[in-house]
This record gives sequence, C-alpha cells and structure tokens, in this order.
Amino acid sequence: MSGLTAPFTLVIDDYHAVTNAEFDIALAELLDFSPHLSLVVIGRRVTLLDRPIVTGRTPTTVIGPRDLAVPPEEALALAAKHGLAESDRLRAAIEQSAGWPLAIRAVLEAPLDDVPVDPFTGLNRFALDHLELVGSPARHMLLAASQLDAITLDQAAEFCETDMARMRAGMHTLIEYGVLTAIAGPDTTEFRCHPAVLPYLAARARRSFSSEQRSELYIGRAERIVGTAPFTAFRLYCAAEAYSEAEVVLALHFTTIIDEVDETSRILRSLTDATLETYPTFAAARLLLAMPDPTVPPATLNLLIAVWQRGVERAYSEGSARSEELELPRLAQAMVLERLLGKMEEAGAHARELEARLKAAESEEDPIEVTGQRPSDGPNATLLHGSLPTYYREIASTALMVGDFAQARRNWAQLRMHAERMIVAPWHGFPHASTRTVTDVESGQRWLLAALYEQAYTEVLDGDIRRCAELLTEADTFARETGTAAPGLSWVAGEVGRAHLSYELADEALLEQALTTLAPTKDRIEQWSLLLIAQAEAERRRRGVSWAISQLQANLVSLDESRRRNDAWQGYLDSYLALLYTVLGDFVSASKILDGLDQSLALVRVERARLALFAGDDVQALLIAQAIGDSGATKRQRLERCLISATAAWACDKPQESALALQNAADLMERYYLPSALWGVPFALLREAAVAARDAGVADLVELIDAVPEEARCERYGQLTEMEQRTLEAIAVHRSANEAASALFVTQGTVKKHLASVYRKLHAKGRNDAILQAARMGLLPRGYAGEGAA
Repeated sequence: MSGLTAPFTLVIDDYHAVTNAEFDIALAELLDFSPHLSLVVIGRRVTLLDRPIVTGRTPTTVIGPRDLAVPPEEALALAAKHGLAESDRLRAAIEQSAGWPLAIRAVLEAPLDDVPVDPFTGLNRFALDHLELVGSPARHMLLAASQLDAITLDQAAEFCETDMARMRAGMHTLIEYGVLTAIAGPDTTEFRCHPAVLPYLAARARRSFSSEQRSELYIGRAERIVGTAPFTAFRLYCAAEAYSEAEVVLALHFTTIIDEVDETSRILRSLTDATLETYPTFAAARLLLAMPDPTVPPATLNLLIAVWQRGVERAYSEGSARSEELELPRLAQAMVLERLLGKMEEAGAHARELEARLKAAESEEDPIEVTGQRPSDGPNATLLHGSLPTYYREIASTALMVGDFAQARRNWAQLRMHAERMIVAPWHGFPHASTRTVTDVESGQRWLLAALYEQAYTEVLDGDIRRCAELLTEADTFARETGTAAPGLSWVAGEVGRAHLSYELADEALLEQALTTLAPTKDRIEQWSLLLIAQAEAERRRRGVSWAISQLQANLVSLDESRRRNDAWQGYLDSYLALLYTVLGDFVSASKILDGLDQSLALVRVERARLALFAGDDVQALLIAQAIGDSGATKRQRLERCLISATAAWACDKPQESALALQNAADLMERYYLPSALWGVPFALLREAAVAARDAGVADLVELIDAVPEEARCERYGQLTEMEQRTLEAIAVHRSANEAASALFVTQGTVKKHLASVYRKLHAKGRNDAILQAARMGLLPRGYAGEGAA
C-alpha cells in the first residue's frame, strides 16, 4: 500500500458481519500507509468508525439514514415515473415513510394486473415482512416497541424474558433492518419503532399481546420516565388502568398535564364515574377542562361536581388525604370544592393553610430553573415544577371570594413571577421521553395572561379602576402579540372586569365585547353575580335606577337555583340591590335585604349609612359612615364612606367636616377613578357641598359631579311633617280629598295644600304614585298601596 502513486479506493461491503473494535482500528491504521488510499466501508452498523475515537488522524465521513432519505418531492416524482397518480393517500403514505428509501419503494409498488395498489397496503406488507425476518426475541422487542414511545434494552429483555446478550443481538438486527432507531437518553440508549412501520406493527401487537402484557409494558415504561416525562407516564398509567399511580402523577404535575388539553380531556372522558369518584383528582381535572367547553351541558358539570364531592369526602374519611404525595392536592381540591358549594368559611381556612404549606414546601427546596428538566425527587420538588400555577390561582380566587385582597394579590404576584420565569428560562427542548406539545414558554405565556386578567378583576373588586384598565390593556396586548389564550376559565375574570370598566369609562362597546366573549360560557362562570351588577350599572347609567332594578331582577329569574350557592358573590349582589332600592327610595326593601347580611362587613355598613342618608337621618348616616375604618374596607368602600360623610355633614350644617371628607374623596378619586361612586349619594346635596369645598380651596370635585349622567343622578325624599303624614294616611284610605278632610276634621283646601307638599317631597305625580312611594319608604304599610291602587 505504501507504494501507491495514484488515488486508489478500496470498497468493503457487508462490513457489519465482521465489525469490531480491533478490525475498525486496523482499518484506520491502514490509511496511514498511503495518502492516496481511501476506504469506502458499507455496513448496516459499525462498532467504532462512526465515533470520535477514530478521528484523531483519520478523516471520516459517515453517510447515514438522514443523508440517504428521499425528500417527498423526489418521492412523488418517482411515483409519477411509475405511473402512479398523485393523491392525498399517496402523499400521506410518503410522509409516513419519513424518507426511508425501502419504505418508499414499498409505497410505490407496481400495480398488479393494472389494479392500483393502495400505498398503505404496501407499507403494511413491508412492516409485517420484517417480523418473518427476525427471531423470537427480536420479534417480541419490535412488537413491544410499537406499543410505546420508546423502549430500553433492559425493559425489552425483561418483557421478552431473555438475557441481555440475546436481546442486544436482536436489537442490532432490528437496527440493521431499519425498523428500530436508536435514541440517546440521559442515562441509556432507547429504541423507537420507525414511523413507516409503527401503525401496522402496533395493530399486530394488539392482537398478539394480552391486556395484561400491554399493561406490563405501559407500567414498565412509565416507571422509567415518570421523573422526566410525567405527562407521558400519566398517559401510560391510564392506558394500563394503573389509576392509583396515574392519580399521583396527575396531582403532582397537575398544571403540566392539564396544559395538554385535548389529550388529557380524551383520557379523562373515557373514565367511568366510579373511577372518577375513587380517584377524585381525575374528577377535578376533568371538571376544570370541561368548564370552558360550551358543548358540555350544565347538567354534566353538576354531575361532575357531585362525583368529585363524593370522592373528596371519601378520600378524607378513608384517610388517604394523609398520604404524603396527595396531602396538598387533596387540601387544594377541598378548598375549591367548598368554594363552588358556597362554603366560604371552610374554603378560606383551607386557602390560608394551603398557602402556608406551599411556602414551607418551597423553602425546603433549592432554587431551580423552571424548565422541567430536573427529575422529581419527592412531592415537594415535583410540586414546584408541575402544580404551582394552579395552586396560586385557586388560592387567590378563594381569597377574593372571602374578601382577603392581600392574600389574593400575594398569590397573583406569585403566579405572575412563576409564569415570567418559565418564559425567560432557557428552553432546551422537551425533556427526555416527553410527548408534550406545550412548551414551558407557551405554558408560561398562558399563565401570565391568566394572572393579568385575574389581577385586573381584583382591582375592579377593590375599586382601582385606573389599575384595572392598565392591566387589561397589558393583557390584551400580550394576547394579541403572542397569540396566547389563558387556561381554563381564567380569562372570564378579565371579561367581567371589562364589563365593569364599560360604565366607569362610559364606553358601552366594552360591555358588548365582554358579553359577546362570555356568551358561550355564561351558564358556568363563578363571577356571575358581578357580571349581573355590571350589566345593571350600565343600564342605570343609561336609563336610571328603576330600569337597573328591572334588568337585575329579570336576570336573576333566569338563573337556575344551583348557581345561587355562592355566598360570597351573593353578598356583593345583595348589597348592590340594597343600594339600588335605597336610591330608588324603597327603604323597606333595602332594609330587609341588609337585615339578612353580616352587619360587621364594611360593604353592609356603607349601605346602612347610605340608607340613613336617603331616609333623611343625616346624623345617623354621618355616625355610621365615620365609624367605618380603612381596615377591611375596599378602595371603593372608602370612597363611598367619604362621599356619604361629606353629604351627611353638609346636611347637618358641618361644612368643615364635609370639606375634609370631600378632600379625602378627591384624593381617592384621583388615584383610583370611580365616577360611579358619585351616583350613590343625593346629587344636589353633594354638589352644594362640593361647590363650597371648591370655593374654600379644599377640593374640587364639581366637574366630575356635573359629569354624572342625568339618568344616574339621584335625589333624596323630603321628611314629612306630622300633618303631612296624617294627610297621606287619610288619602290612602279614602278615595277623595273631601272624604279625607272629613276624617281629619279639616277643610278640603287644607288637605289639598298638605297633599301638594307630600307629592313634592315624595317626587310623586299623583295620589297612587305617592301611596306607592310612601309604602316603599315605610311611611305606610304595604297594604295601603294595594288598597289605594284598587
């Protein structure tokens, strides 16, 4: 060889028959004899030639399956040369062949007797022919691999009940034939069935293996990958009906798994009610995924809630909630379930406990990158990877419904930070063996959007309209730029917030946008009470308080009873209805509603002060309002307290107190912008006080007050004198002024004079109108209204 004077190429065929380390190194050394010598080594596999160990002095070019792959365009051109007409099935078969020349040859098999052969028939025959080419261990390994995303050599040996040496030899044969491909895992090499033959071998395996054998395969694979690919492990455990193991994986990686909406929904829909009840985490996930689906009827949702409730109650009664892995998930499920059932005191206690437990669990962990790359090493570690977003959201939602804005904001902030870390963390691709389709970045974007929408809603409840508008703008811009959708029904909060912005900003298009977006899910949202309030406030701004009450009552009638279980939002709705009745002058109805509420709540005390103000008891209104502290009061309630105090103080001839209250109100209005709060106090009285405060250089709210829509302006009713009250009672009983005069022992003219004053003070247009309004105010028993009308 050293005497070569011209280029010389030596071709060695079928080298796979003799390849070993000694021969490979000898070939590399052979090239040192002459620079004119080139070797072409042809083999299905080699031991060392395609590895860095032979690259020191030996330039090596490896031509493998990727280099030999046939592009789809070239395959279609070959089909045309063979007289095969292009079709959807032909293109699909070529795509399934993944460029494998032998598979494409099978697809392009020549027609028999001028009868076209279906391209998939050729692939099917090609796949099954390989089963005849290999021995028993290799055949079993190939069929086993077709049932899984990938298989390791040790799992194949275990399943085929053979030793590693025979299994390794069978594996080499399958790789040489091309039906298996090797994939480097983090700890070991795994083997995957080639997509060209996968569906046909999988169908054969389903006929060849018993259900017990398939379950063995699924569980064996799931146990090997649960640390790096929980979603895949969850799917495999469910396929094997290993539901205990599947529930643990779902509970510890809840967010990660429900991010895969379509596949997880498909799996959970296949489970029986008995299985959902036995493993309530399945029911929780199915309910969460079904909620935003408008094709799922409310009856199905109610059934799922009932099944879930029985499952959670049984889990606690049987003590399974005390198991380490399911302890926190069970606590979270109990919290959400109690919230849905309106058991707010219990839900709030669980929210506080869960938050404390999460904080303790996180403090035990080292700082980690949120990439999903780290294998799980216990329930706390996996918790940090796969469930935190859901926990943060549910704790915050519960906190809002029990009025703990501080806890809600803490958890929204935690959710936002967690999502932002997922977005900015380096993305190295899906973890080994993962079959996920949603990346960490995409998941982070979804949950960031959820945090933005929920934060906006929180600000509406608290009364910071400026901040709500900023957050909604940020959320809408982020959704538009990224094409992201918030998970589950978390976007609903943003739309309810948008509905409330509509009347505060005098933009009816915002309400229409919110109602249109919410229409498909209007029968399944937790915040339905707040949406009704937004609609009523928009109507009040447009047409007045009577129309607002009518619309609210009509909407309430259309609700089924099962949706009225939520005591938290019901309190908001009841206090709002009391406000409307107070402004309308129906003090009896307002008082009756307020009597049924918790008198210690700030929103109830505000309405008590408002009722006293409109009823003409200014001293009582001022005392109640001034007794309401900042602690436990929202920004809106603090502003309303200031406006009621200012108006009542002015009516009590206390201009300095009135001006100070208006100064505080102006500061709050400047920071938070709540023009609708101005609709809840007597317009003329408030304006008088505001003009005086402006002239004194204390505060200037006059322009904002003058901007209150005409229909939303309210007036209070005048106090009747004793004689006016007696005249009203007489005219309610008797049909004419003459009869009333006789009953009162006064002249008809005196009755008419007092009636004119009554009509003016009660803003009444006549006798019946005055009687009706007086009954509303409690000046007459309700029965008088009926008699008078008759």
